[in-house]
Amino acid sequence: MKRFRIFYQIFFFALFCVLFYFAAQGKMKGYPVTLFLDSSPLNGISALLSSWNVAHTMWIGFVILGLTFLLGRFFCSWICPLGTIFNFFSAIFKDKDQKKKVAKNSYSKFQVYKYILLIILLTCAALGVLQAGLFDPISLLTRTFAVFISPAAENSFNLLAHKSAVRIFPAGPAIVGVFVLLLLLNAYRPRFWCRYVCPLGALLGCASKFSVGSLSRDEALCLDCGLCRKDCHGASCPNTQLKSSECLLCWNCVKDCPQNAISWQWAYNRKNVETKVNISRRQFFGSIIGGAGAALALRSAGTAGDRGFEKRIRPPGALHEPEFLARCLKCGECAKVCPTNVIQPALIEAGLEGFMTPVLDFTHGYCELNCSLCGQVCPTGAIQKLTIVEKTGYPDKAPIKTGTAFVDRTRCIPWSMDRNCVVCQEVCPVSPKAIYDIKAESGISGKSKILKRPQVNPSLCIGCGLCQHECPVHDLPAIRVTPAGESRCPRGSFYI
Repeated sequence: MKRFRIFYQIFFFALFCVLFYFAAQGKMKGYPVTLFLDSSPLNGISALLSSWNVAHTMWIGFVILGLTFLLGRFFCSWICPLGTIFNFFSAIFKDKDQKKKVAKNSYSKFQVYKYILLIILLTCAALGVLQAGLFDPISLLTRTFAVFISPAAENSFNLLAHKSAVRIFPAGPAIVGVFVLLLLLNAYRPRFWCRYVCPLGALLGCASKFSVGSLSRDEALCLDCGLCRKDCHGASCPNTQLKSSECLLCWNCVKDCPQNAISWQWAYNRKNVETKVNISRRQFFGSIIGGAGAALALRSAGTAGDRGFEKRIRPPGALHEPEFLARCLKCGECAKVCPTNVIQPALIEAGLEGFMTPVLDFTHGYCELNCSLCGQVCPTGAIQKLTIVEKTGYPDKAPIKTGTAFVDRTRCIPWSMDRNCVVCQEVCPVSPKAIYDIKAESGISGKSKILKRPQVNPSLCIGCGLCQHECPVHDLPAIRVTPAGESRCPRGSFYI
């Protein structure tokens, strides 16, 4: 069984990488590129609590949860790609001294912290503040791959091909810094994240309380040597009363036992297995209060309405801001598939509640007119699936607007420096063009000159940001896009 488990770990991790590659290359048609995000019960339950809506593909996560009621926490050691990575690094950092290995794999009272975090996240979700994606292991791994691993590989390839780097994520160093820290913590305790932090593991641990089968120890055969603990992934005390909520079904204890005293049993002896989740009543209610306080603090730190964040420009197809925040997992899928690198994880642009949610940053790219990939990969529907026709409004409907461009006349070359520049008008992708020129006569050094000064028609502008991205004025572009007039605003206009 241990060999089977290792095989499936490698298989599912390889599958995660293959699906990630297909999504990153835009080859999504016919491939379930969100399979692993959909397989997380934490994502599905949190989205259901926060928005009273769940994507139909997330039935996979509920199936996983149902199987956990039957088998226990098999997902953590057999399927989870992040668990596979941590398992690999735990093996690298493994002590050679057997006593130290046994000590590190003994149960700790601090393993209750993941249950506290789970309750806090579910309480926040129930109050409409979805933050589970920041801690969900599948979202965490997808986000890390999307903003660091994939761009680093792509940029390295471009450098070898003597091309300039094309993908830059300012949030990348912070995200990968957290990930590296989690890897290094495996030297302190094997699978540190899985034991002490992972809220998905906590949810599956709660479900495994009711499992009908479990690994169980035969007291008549057991010599109490403690060898079953030396490689235990979950620190679940298999040598005494096995804690089913912590057991990851790695089967290491079965292999390590010299007496074959541990085996799988469907009708197991309840005296040999502890099904209770070790969280006190005080911790339980304290976590609920903490979750309510966190939701209030996050919501009060910024508005979820239509005003207040001039840089909070959402991808085309995004729901109205309160609904968007109630669904977005912050997984980074949309940033991964964006061909122009315009979608970036937000830092403070959308307030604390919107931390790591996608925003359009026209410093790095622009929204391609004939592209709707971001909506195709969103696992929860925070960004709706749009066809190119729906996005562009062709031939007789209104296009999707992400915002409106405004000309800063104090920085625009024709307006402030009496020199012609028509870059923004030339690159404007809509037809008829949203940027037109106003002709004006100017006299410089006694010479008369006709200037073409750009002006924006707000009824035609879709807020794609191509004009801002291509503006030749350095540091602060002379034409900039704000979320004013975005289609998702119920008022449908930026006029006061």
